[in-house]
Amino acid sequence: MQEKTIAPDAMATANLLSRLDRLPMTRTALLTTILVTVIWVAEGFETGVIGPILLLVKEPWGLTAQGTAQLGIASTTGIIVGAALAGRLIDRNGRKVVLIWGVTLFSLFSALCAVLADVSWIMAMRLLGGLALGAVFPIPYLMLSELLGTRSRARMIAAASAVLALSYLIPQAAALAVIDRLPVDLAWRILFLLGGLPILAVPFIYRYLPESPRWLLLKRRGAAAQTLVERMEREAGYEHDNSLLHPGITAIMQAEYEAGTERGSGSAALFRRPLLGRLVLCLLICAGASAGAYMLLVYASTTFSDMGMSAQGALVTTIGIIIAGAVGATAVGQFADRLGRKKTFLTYSLGAVFGFGMLALSQSIAFAVAFGLVSAFFCTGLVPFTKLFTAEQFPTHARGTAAGFVESASRCFGGVLVVASIPFLQANWGTSAPFWLICAIFLVCLGPVMLRARETRGMSIDQAGAS
Repeated sequence: MQEKTIAPDAMATANLLSRLDRLPMTRTALLTTILVTVIWVAEGFETGVIGPILLLVKEPWGLTAQGTAQLGIASTTGIIVGAALAGRLIDRNGRKVVLIWGVTLFSLFSALCAVLADVSWIMAMRLLGGLALGAVFPIPYLMLSELLGTRSRARMIAAASAVLALSYLIPQAAALAVIDRLPVDLAWRILFLLGGLPILAVPFIYRYLPESPRWLLLKRRGAAAQTLVERMEREAGYEHDNSLLHPGITAIMQAEYEAGTERGSGSAALFRRPLLGRLVLCLLICAGASAGAYMLLVYASTTFSDMGMSAQGALVTTIGIIIAGAVGATAVGQFADRLGRKKTFLTYSLGAVFGFGMLALSQSIAFAVAFGLVSAFFCTGLVPFTKLFTAEQFPTHARGTAAGFVESASRCFGGVLVVASIPFLQANWGTSAPFWLICAIFLVCLGPVMLRARETRGMSIDQAGAS
C-alpha cells in the first residue's frame, strides 16, 4: 500500500538509502576509510610540521617573537577561513571533487615553501595552503558518515580519528631524523617537501574513492548511486532488494520530495529553525573538546617543563598525552554506539572536568602526568565524537556547509582565542588558571546539550539529519 502512495522518485531514493544503511563493513567502505585516514595523516603532518621548522629556523633567520607567531599561525588562519568558505562548495560540487582539489593545492603550497628563501613568501604559501587544508578537514567525516551504515558509522569514524591524533607525532619524528644530521638550510626544506607528498595520493583518490551516495542522490544522479550501492551489496553478499523500504527513511524522503529536494540549501538554512538550534548545540559540544585538545597539544610540554621536568621528559610526556588522546578517540565510538550520543558526551565531559581539575590541583610531577593522561583521554578523545554528532544533525543538502562552519568556529575558538589567552591567564591568575577555564567551558556547555540535544543512536544518517 505504501508503494502506491509514495512518489516514484522518492521511493527509488528511499530504497537505495535503506539498502545502503543496512550494509555491514564492505571492501569499498574499508578502502574509503583507509584513503580518508591517509588524508588525515597528511593533514596532521602539514598542520604540525611548522613547530619543528620554527625550532630549526628561528635563530638562523633572526625571527622576532612577532615574526615567529605570524609564521606559526599563518596556516591555522587559512584553515579557519578555508573551512568556513568551503562548506558551500562541498555541498554544491561534491565531497570528492573538493577533496581532490584541496589535497592537490595544500601539497603544492607546502612543496613551494621548500624552494623559497623569503619569510614573507613562505608565510603567504602557508596561508594559502591553510585555505586548502580548511576545505579538506571536514570531508573525511562527511564521506564516512554518508557511506557507512548505522552499525559501523561511529566506530569507524572514531578509529580513523585516532590515527589522525597519532599523526601529530610524525612531524616530531621527522624533525628528530634530520636535526643534527643535515645542515639547517636543507633540513627545513626537506620537512616542507614531506608536506607535499600527499599529492601522490591524488590519483588513488580519483580512481578508488567513491563519491558520497547520498550527495549523488541529492543531485539526482541516481544511476551512479545505484551502481555504488549494488557494488557494496555484492561485496557483502546481499541481494539487490528493490522493494526494501525503511519506514523512517521512506517518510523523510517523501517529505523532502514534496517540499523540494533543494529546500533550504545553502548557508542561509543554518540560521533558520530547526537547523539553527542544532548548529548552536554543535558549537557547544565542540567548545570544550577543541579548547582542551589545543591547550594540551600546544602547552603540555611547556607546562611539565615549568614544573621541573627535563626537556626530554616533557617531550616524552607530551607524546604519551597524544597517545592517550588517540586511545580515547578509539573508545568513544564504542561508547557512542552502546551508551548513546548524549550519555557518551556526558561521560567524556565529566571525565575531562575531573582530569583538568585534578591537573590544576596537582603539586607533584607524577600526579600531573597521570591526570594529564586522563585529561587527554577524555578531552582529545571527544574530538571525533563532535564530528560524528555534527554530521548527524543536518540533512545532506546542508551537511557540508554546517561541517565547514563548525570546523572553522571550533578551531578559531580553541586554536586561537583560548590558546592566545593562556599566557595572560597564567600571568594574572596562576599556572592552574587555564585548566580551570577548560573545566568551566565543559560545565557551561554540558547543561544545554543534555537538555536540548536529540539522541541519534541507531538512526540512519538520513533520519538523524532530517529537518
